[in-house]
Amino acid sequence: MYPKDAELIASHERREARRIQRQVYISFTLENSYAVEIRQVREIIDVSAGEITRPPGLPAFMLGMLNLRQQMISVIDLRGLYRMPPLEDSSQSKILVVVRDGECYGLMVDAVENIMTVEDSKRYGAPKMMRNQNAQGDPRSEMDEVIDIGEGETRKTLSVFQCDRLLERLAGEMPALAA
Repeated sequence: MYPKDAELIASHERREARRIQRQVYISFTLENSYAVEIRQVREIIDVSAGEITRPPGLPAFMLGMLNLRQQMISVIDLRGLYRMPPLEDSSQSKILVVVRDGECYGLMVDAVENIMTVEDSKRYGAPKMMRNQNAQGDPRSEMDEVIDIGEGETRKTLSVFQCDRLLERLAGEMPALAA
């Protein structure tokens, strides 16, 4: 075998291995459709406003605290955070429970659509015009990747939401917002 052939075969094998690797995503809506890797979400719960208590001094986008099986969760209204108008009908709203550094957070979304497995070959870097890490008040600040799912008329491109990036940003901003 010639060195060029070995390089070509190795390149093909790497490409094939990447193609068959898969990630599982949860798709949700927040005016538009988004996806989040399932490993970032501990569970999905229904929104039950009676269970959420709002201590004084919280920023407007914080719905309050939720006692979920003896664990306190800070609930963040993503519509409020991104300056979107409130939903007229929030009956489909869900809370995505995520854990970061031992703390639990709830991210309220309009609805959860689907759980899907996506091949890595369907994941792409988001175009620069879509990414804006400095855009506060815009969900694009938490995204740098898109996934392409379906075919034909059912084809859909979803922005991949990074929960860790959002929570890291909020951790830096919260002391100033609560003051």
